[in-house]
Amino acid sequence: MAEKTPLNSFARARKVGHDAKKKKRQENIALLQQWAKGKNKEIPVIK
Repeated sequence: MAEKTPLNSFARARKVGHDAKKKKRQENIALLQQWAKGKNKEIPVIK
């Protein structure tokens, strides 16, 4: 009951505007860019 299903067999999954992986990836890129500019002294730890 918890799984997401389309309303009918012909419907696709609805696209959503938020993606947790993308948001985290963009935050990590921003940290690296700040380090590259010399604003941060230590290299950010990215997982």
